[in-house]
Amino acid sequence: MKMMMMEVKVLSRKLIQPSTPTPHDLRNFRIAFTDEMSPTANVPLILYYVNNSSKADDKTRIKQLLETSLAQVLPQFYPLAGRYVEESRLIDCRDQGVHYAEAQVLNCHLHQLLGPEMKPEQLNDLLPCPLYAVDGVTDPLLSIQVSTFECGGMAIGVCISHRIADAATLGTFLCAWADACSLEEGRENVCPVFNSSHYFPGRNLPKLELRIPQTNGQDVPKILTRRFVFDGRAISKIRSKVLMNCENGTTKHQYTRVQLVSGLFIRALLGLDRAKYGRSRASLITHTVNLRNKTSPPIPKHSCGNFCTFAVANCAAEQAKSPGLQGTVNLVGDAVRKTAADCARILNSGEDGNMVIIDSFKHVTEIICNSGGDLNVIMFTSWCRFPLYEVDFGWGKPIWISPASIPAPNSCVMMDTKDGDGIEAWLSLDEKDMYMLQQDHDITTFTAA
Repeated sequence: MKMMMMEVKVLSRKLIQPSTPTPHDLRNFRIAFTDEMSPTANVPLILYYVNNSSKADDKTRIKQLLETSLAQVLPQFYPLAGRYVEESRLIDCRDQGVHYAEAQVLNCHLHQLLGPEMKPEQLNDLLPCPLYAVDGVTDPLLSIQVSTFECGGMAIGVCISHRIADAATLGTFLCAWADACSLEEGRENVCPVFNSSHYFPGRNLPKLELRIPQTNGQDVPKILTRRFVFDGRAISKIRSKVLMNCENGTTKHQYTRVQLVSGLFIRALLGLDRAKYGRSRASLITHTVNLRNKTSPPIPKHSCGNFCTFAVANCAAEQAKSPGLQGTVNLVGDAVRKTAADCARILNSGEDGNMVIIDSFKHVTEIICNSGGDLNVIMFTSWCRFPLYEVDFGWGKPIWISPASIPAPNSCVMMDTKDGDGIEAWLSLDEKDMYMLQQDHDITTFTAA
């Protein structure tokens, strides 16, 4: 069925405060330098649930449960109910509250969003606030919108400020909220710890700006986000294609799903850039790396904050002339492996360990600033293996999970498909570039939708 013009009508807005006040000694929460360097943006996520009941009173009860359980879980996540004070680099934790909205989706059933006619920019209406509504004195650090479809399905849109949290932190919060809502026995006890500044004390470092550059009000590029789905079979075929070019069909490194899909896009984007400018340009490729499972000793998985760094790959203009798929897969794989090895010593090396993260950030920003604009920057981030499809509020697991349209050019967010075998890649590009990329032979060959 063709996608209808979806309309989202907001019915109510309110602030949800923690069920118990935040203790006075926790009122001023200092952010870490990894928080300082994070993008000036919200991390968006939307969870979609089918209607498992036709009773109107059940729907009312579900909405009441969501609100009540949110208030109950917020004392564990007390910084999220505060407000960021940019001048002081701290969170004012006086229980100002989480923004909470209820909405009705008109002219659209949930199943229509799951079809090929879906346009990511439509999904932004399911989010509670704009992606760049952050860092202001009144901007909530956590915003939620519960949208009900005409079919009875539900979408829970969440925006969490990158100034205090990464995608893994958002996953921890959602799991804890769902557990509090469902009251089901035997679930994992989620015990969040806001301790990023303990590991990485603040340093008044510059933040990362991801907004689209303005060009004196003229010729502002239109950025499109599109979803590319690689199922498990497609991933296997990409791996086989890469191994065909390896000696004896083997390699000393295991290619992950994320590395394979990243390499596929890098090869296509380098070719696209070469065609656009009539020559090969130097490229800078970044991939976010989760620190939690890579340090020694490991940072606990429910540590909240920004526990991530950049893996950086530099691709010289000569190297970008005719890159093969194996070469681009190895390019990103080598960068991630090197960064993972560096991360292992971060906590045992004192100041030198902290500089591993800071230097990576400075390397990226300095290269971009000194390039004079003549640099092809490609950014990847992966939310794969986060337990987002396990977020069950008591009426079943989500049928689908998505980010939204993120207007940051040459950026890609990767997520698991529901079965866990494939990858959904949400790529943002200039409108003309997106049209060209969608004609790329490998992209069209391996994408399922």
